[in-house]
Formats: sequence, structure tokens, C-alpha cells
Amino acid sequence: KFDEIVMPISKEIIHKSQRKNINFDAFFNNVMFHEVAHGLGVKNLVKDPNKTVREALGADYSAIEECKADVLGLYMVTSLQEAGVLKGKIEDFYVTFVASVYRSVRFGASSAHGRANMITFNTLMSKGCLERTNKGLIVKVPEMKKAIRELAAELLHLQGDGDVDGVSKILAERGGIDAALQSELNGIQKNNIPVDIVFEQGTGVLGLDRFNKK
Repeated sequence: KFDEIVMPISKEIIHKSQRKNINFDAFFNNVMFHEVAHGLGVKNLVKDPNKTVREALGADYSAIEECKADVLGLYMVTSLQEAGVLKGKIEDFYVTFVASVYRSVRFGASSAHGRANMITFNTLMSKGCLERTNKGLIVKVPEMKKAIRELAAELLHLQGDGDVDGVSKILAERGGIDAALQSELNGIQKNNIPVDIVFEQGTGVLGLDRFNKK
């Protein structure tokens, strides 16, 4: 996914001055801590411990949970990098994260990951963390660090409160693709960058068909 999707997208979207910050180690750590973040956070409502967040939020749970995992994962990456536990420049993690947002947002509104990344992207844009120029997108790391902390807190509160109305509002206000983003996605599509990778599977691929012969 990094070689075939993230890197080609970055050449289309990210400003040349920041492409050096996109690397596999940053991508790997961002993805790994996304998965760690799924295991952390609020599982049951604060005021009703017998009710799970999943039960409270219903159909919208997955989109909010995926978004929480993204931003809380990056928050943890930031904390560990600042503590000297993770190697690499903080800019690497953030610019790579943004390039990967463009990868996941292409899954669209039918996917929890797609909706999650729409929320993240629109939040970063509204907070002034991303600057569009005629030579590509510039990621403003200090502003983005603050926005990620705030978004993580917002999502955790929505989950802990089981705030269905709040979740509906964030999805309605920040869960869509505007004209500017759609134009960028159209450019990615025209360059035949795949949306996802497909594995060839089966006994034939593994060379096991010979054992099926009678």
C-alpha cells in the first residue's frame, strides 16, 4: 500500500518540499498505533457503564471509532517521538499521515475508514493545518499537532457520552467531500493510482494444487 498507493499519491498531492518526509517507517508506525488505539479509549458509557459505546452509537459507531483510532494513534506516536522512544522526525509522521488520509478517503462514504478520513481531513483543513498552493499541499505541523489533540478529545467525549446527536452533527458537517478535495481525488484517479491492493489467493497461488490431485 505504501509503495503502490501512498507514494504515488504524495507525488500528486504533497508539496515537493515535504515529500522527503514521507517514508515507510512513519507509515508503519502510524498504522500500528492506529491498531493499538482501537484497544484503548472508552468502551462503555461514562454515565451508563452497562451500555457499550457500540450499542449507543449504532450504525455510526464504526466511522467514529476508525477516526478515533487514526487521531489517537497519531497522538501516541507524537508522545513517543517526543519522549525519544520512536525514531524519526515528527514531520515525517505528520506528512505521511496526511498522504495516507488521501489514500483512505478514496474508499468513500460507504466505508467507515472513508468517512473517518473525511472527518479528519475536513477538521485539519478548517483548523488551518493544511495549505493548498499551486505546487501542492503544505502540512503545517505545529497547527496539526494541536488539532489532532483537540479532535482526539472531541471523539473520546462523543464516545464516552454516547452522544448520538453529536456524532450525527460531526458526520454531517465534516463527513463529506467538497469540490476542492473531489478535484484532487479526480486527479489521483486519472493517474491510475489504485484505490487498494488485491491479493491473489488460493491453493494454486501457493503451489498446493498438486496435493488435490486424486
